[in-house]
Amino acid sequence: MWKRFTQLITESTFRVLAAFFPPTPGDIPKNPRLILVFSTTGIGDALFDTAAIRSLKTSYPQTRIVVCAHRKRSTVFQHDPDVEEVVPYGKSPLYAFQLLRRFRRARPDLVILLNINPEVVPIAYCINHHALFGGSWRCGNYGFLLSHQVPLPEEGHILRLGAVIASAAGASGDADRMVYQPNGSETASIRERFSEWIDQPFMIFQTGGGRSRAWRDWPVDSYIRNIRWVREQYSLRVILTGGWDNEEVAGKIESACPGVVNLCSKTTLEETAALLIQATMLVSTDTGVLFMAYATGCPALAILHYASPSALIGPKD
Repeated sequence: MWKRFTQLITESTFRVLAAFFPPTPGDIPKNPRLILVFSTTGIGDALFDTAAIRSLKTSYPQTRIVVCAHRKRSTVFQHDPDVEEVVPYGKSPLYAFQLLRRFRRARPDLVILLNINPEVVPIAYCINHHALFGGSWRCGNYGFLLSHQVPLPEEGHILRLGAVIASAAGASGDADRMVYQPNGSETASIRERFSEWIDQPFMIFQTGGGRSRAWRDWPVDSYIRNIRWVREQYSLRVILTGGWDNEEVAGKIESACPGVVNLCSKTTLEETAALLIQATMLVSTDTGVLFMAYATGCPALAILHYASPSALIGPKD
C-alpha cells in the first residue's frame, strides 16, 4: 500500500515537472564526451547490456562510458574493457542524491537506459532530459520522461533489445557479442586454489538459477543421470557450481555421484568466470552463468525451458 502510494506521488510530481521542462529530443552529438548508461537488474541482463555497450564504444571510440549498475552486479561492468567507470546504484534515496549531485555538474551528453528498474527513469530525466534514451517496455509508467523513446522491436534474440536502444543513440556497430574479461590475478588465484585438478580436463555443471525462477531449473535426477554418463564416456572431472539457493540440489548430486567437486556457494562470480575460461564445457539452464560462458567464450550446452527458447537466449555465434 505504502509502495503504491509513493509511486503515485512520484509519478504525479514528475508529470508536473515534465509539463514545465518537457523532454524534447536534442541533436545527437557526433563525438559525445561522456555517455552514462544505466543497467540495474540481474547478472544475465547486465551481460546482455555489455553487447550494447560494445556497439556504443565501437561507434564512439573516444567517448568515456560510465555505467550505473546495481551495487551487487557491478562486477560485470568492472570486467568490461569498454567501460571506464562503474557507479554503484541502490534503491536508497542516498544513491539517487549522489548520482544527481555528480552528474548535474558533469552532465553526460547521452543518457542510455538498458535493463533497468522503472524507478531509475526519474533520476535519469533529472540528469539530462534532452538526451534520454530508453525502451518503452522497460520504463513502466515513466515512459513520458524519455526524450527518445524506443518502441519494442519485433521478435528475435534478446540482445536485439539493447541493440535498438544503442542504435537510437547513434551506435552503428554490431551488438551481438557479450563481454566479460577475467583479470590475471583472478585466473592466478583459481589456478593456485585448485592446483590439484585445474590443468586436467573438467566440465562444469551449473546446478540451477535463483529461486524466483525455479521453473527454469533441471530435475535433480537428470543432472545425476547425465553426470554419470559423462564420466563413463569421457575422462573428465565434473565441477558443480551455483549459489546458496542451489546447495540442496548440489548436495544430492554430490551424494549420488562420488568424486564430483562441489563448489556450490564456494566461489564468487569472479572466480566462476575464471573457471569458465579453463573449462572444457559448461552445462547450464537459463542462468546468469550460462551468459557468462557466452561472454568468456566457454563452450556451453544450454538446457532450456520452452519459455526460454534458443532463438531468444541461445548463443549468437
